[in-house]
Amino acid sequence: MKKEQFIFGTSTSRSGGTLVSNILSAHKDILITKDFIHFFRHIYNKYNSINESFNQTKLVQEMCLRLKYRNKIILPSKKILRYFKNIKNYSDILNAINNFLLDENPKKKVIGETANTEWRNIKNLLNLNENYKAFQVIRDPRAILSSWKKLTYSKGFKYLNVIFLWIDAVNYSENYLKQYNEERYLRIKFENIHTFPESSVKKLCQFAQVKFDPNMMQTEKWPQLLNTKYNYVNVSSYNNKQIYGFSKNRISQWKNHLEEWEVVLIQYLLKDYLKKLNYEFIDCNQNLLSKGQKIIENDEILTESFLRFKKTNEGTNKLLNDPSKPENWSATDFSKNISAKFIDTEDYQNYISEMKKIQKGV
Repeated sequence: MKKEQFIFGTSTSRSGGTLVSNILSAHKDILITKDFIHFFRHIYNKYNSINESFNQTKLVQEMCLRLKYRNKIILPSKKILRYFKNIKNYSDILNAINNFLLDENPKKKVIGETANTEWRNIKNLLNLNENYKAFQVIRDPRAILSSWKKLTYSKGFKYLNVIFLWIDAVNYSENYLKQYNEERYLRIKFENIHTFPESSVKKLCQFAQVKFDPNMMQTEKWPQLLNTKYNYVNVSSYNNKQIYGFSKNRISQWKNHLEEWEVVLIQYLLKDYLKKLNYEFIDCNQNLLSKGQKIIENDEILTESFLRFKKTNEGTNKLLNDPSKPENWSATDFSKNISAKFIDTEDYQNYISEMKKIQKGV
């Protein structure tokens, strides 16, 4: 086993996790994948007893199958299994996968991954190994809502549930700030990255314990630097095009896309949070609050989340659709339709057929 080092990042969807992974991966010594390993979603505590060779083989084969159809990446399962020696726990599993990725990318010295909606697992990650680090990206909830409602498969107004996910993420981040120093946990505001890119990048370098690399600021080089099978570049929900680099326009773009009642609802529910995080309030017609309240009252899931929040100040990490199930995945190719679903493609049936063989040990 090589050095047990790992950088883990997470956020709510559409919060800038991909942006941070791209900034770090532009560094000559760092590779941060995005929703690639998905350690907590697909691996952690799902293959007990993990020291048994059958479970290890199943784990690797299922991971490779998922990447084949989810990311269009072919990885050699037999080669990966060579790294699975003296496996005793899940920290060993993560370290084995990381060592494979480091050998596949010999110019890189630091490995990591960002994965959406895994903020509750930050503590689990940091408890696995004292050399692991975690960062969390926070973004204006109005911007998140504006982007998310364009992408979600959920019908009606259920996209509003992202508000309560945001609450949960921020609550957990506040606890982590109290528990860990900046050497182990770093909270980053999406808006600060675009407003103060150089100081934000240097702070990320300090966190990763690497020297500043000019490539991290030279975003015109990013399309070439990030053009590998291990990197992922996000697509804008507004124009369905890949987006690189820094732009202050991305901070307030939501103002052109949210309806006024949505803004009123968020500013009412999250008033204290917005103030604490120094997000601006905009003037709105407060009479529109009743529209948002009625929408929540008419939806069972939203009502449950709302009542919990009002009673306990807690959010939720429960997603409307379980992302560990392939029927809820987005399609790999969404160039024509950003909301295309995996289940509607021919690949879905092939994936299910191959998965059944793996589970039978064929």
